[in-house]
Amino acid sequence: MGGTGPVPPAPPGSGPADGVGSGPDVSVVIPSYNTRELIEQALRTVEAASEGLQVEVFVVDNASHDGSPDMVRERFPATRLICNEANLGFAAANNQAFREATGRYVLLLNSDTIVRPDTLRVLVQFLDAHPHAAAAGCRILNPDGTLQLESRRGFPTPMAALYKLCGLSRLFPRSRRFGHYNLTYLDPGQVTEVDALSGSCMMVRRQVLDEVGLLDEAYFMYGEDLDWCYRMRQAGWRIYYVPETEIIHFKGESGRPEPMRIQFRKSRAMAIFVQKHMRERYRYFPIGILHVGIVAYALYSFLGPVVRALVRPLVDALLVLVGLRLGVLVRYHPDLIPFMAQIERLGDRLGMSVHPTRWLVPPAYSETQWIVVYGASVAIWVAAFWLVGLYDRRRGSAIWAAAGVALGFAGVITTVFFFKDYNFSRLAAAAAWGFNTVLVAGWRLAGGRVVRRAGVGQRRRRRVLVVGADEAAREFVSYLAAAAIPDGQLVGLVAAEPELRGQLVAGAPVLGTEEELASLVREYDIDELIFTPLTVSHSLKRGGGRRRRLRLRLVPATFAALTRDSSPRTMDDLPLVEVSSRRSRRRAS
Repeated sequence: MGGTGPVPPAPPGSGPADGVGSGPDVSVVIPSYNTRELIEQALRTVEAASEGLQVEVFVVDNASHDGSPDMVRERFPATRLICNEANLGFAAANNQAFREATGRYVLLLNSDTIVRPDTLRVLVQFLDAHPHAAAAGCRILNPDGTLQLESRRGFPTPMAALYKLCGLSRLFPRSRRFGHYNLTYLDPGQVTEVDALSGSCMMVRRQVLDEVGLLDEAYFMYGEDLDWCYRMRQAGWRIYYVPETEIIHFKGESGRPEPMRIQFRKSRAMAIFVQKHMRERYRYFPIGILHVGIVAYALYSFLGPVVRALVRPLVDALLVLVGLRLGVLVRYHPDLIPFMAQIERLGDRLGMSVHPTRWLVPPAYSETQWIVVYGASVAIWVAAFWLVGLYDRRRGSAIWAAAGVALGFAGVITTVFFFKDYNFSRLAAAAAWGFNTVLVAGWRLAGGRVVRRAGVGQRRRRRVLVVGADEAAREFVSYLAAAAIPDGQLVGLVAAEPELRGQLVAGAPVLGTEEELASLVREYDIDELIFTPLTVSHSLKRGGGRRRRLRLRLVPATFAALTRDSSPRTMDDLPLVEVSSRRSRRRAS
């Protein structure tokens, strides 16, 4: 891999390569799978970034079922749309368009991206000036404005993989040795020759496609960009990271509904790369160790979120077990014998044949049967908690926790009715009901008080700052004012133009400029930033999105149509695109 020194200039007399004037400057290729709202934003920003260039745009749809193809046909008639009857994967979809593309350069672009108006021009000018460069990629930002490590990468050598698996790359990101794979030791603001770029935004010279071939379709998704860059480097070409421009990448939007399958594809892609390229390069290294490491990392990546999602049910299960045990102890407590004996003697005097002391004798269950009793009861109660939403939208509700305990009690009693061999005491179950109500609802009630004392969630109205003063921002602010949503408070707007400071836009004050976004968020105690398509790529990097509780959303181009016949009651009802990665992950879990 090259270093961080100056980029070699173009040879004397060389200029734009690959036949200037013989066709479009750039062929933009966007694979699509169920990202209707986001691909519309991507296409609109590509249109804005095409000014001054000849650009042809391809959208290859992999059998989306969210109306994406119809939207592209209707709103972007100049775009060349290729529709597949099945999901062929990222590599195959790109290759379909590559075979028809006629541009001097091809740009791989994900459908869940937003490009800056200068992105295409900057990358074209760089490749024109450096004919030895096979590909160039820009700075890629997360929705919260932080750098995506995939913007530039080293190849996954055995040692780099070991450092990543062991966590050393995260502990020592500035180390050239430990930070090799994600190149975290490099200055993210400096043009650098690198091993590989991200396929979410990579501009490639047409000559390179003819020389090294298209993407390897053995990779269904993930890894194909790494493989392609490896082949470019093997053919003697250079690859550059050019941070003079940037894009926003919402990362994984089409894969959200199937995280397990996505993780499998990532692991499979890495296994293909290792088998294809590392076996010959490291012929004396036991490649099987790398495959074991890939599997181990996949398990860790998948099981980590699962374990976090199971914490709350496990706590509830433990508390239910405690409550159930207390119920059994109370039901069969020996201190009740004198009281029951008195009832029995009273019954004898009245000529009634009652034997309440027998009620205090526990069932003659075996150890296995007691395990079944406790296990089944706990499972029924936890299932009831899930049914009432205690692990989703009502996770902190003490009232719904009490309702879940009641539902679980009904489930236990009903189940016992069908299994006579486990005719478990209804009085014990009722006592457990009382204990579980106190325990399960109580810890949520106590947790809510702790959170409120810490100052979280005290404010009833969400403080909103709109980033932008363009036409989309004006229309959104006007709509928000007319809707009068009770849980939202529009604090003001942020504009790109300093001269708008202090003025009113659609009746709302302009508080400052985009450069001041981070300080404005702190000063006005903002809960939510709402961007327009023309401002999001400039403003997210300002640092406002790094507060843990700050929510980030985007006004879609179809906002007016989506709200024409709706009456939102809360801010959450607004049809905005969620771009806050942390919040999105919480919802997905």
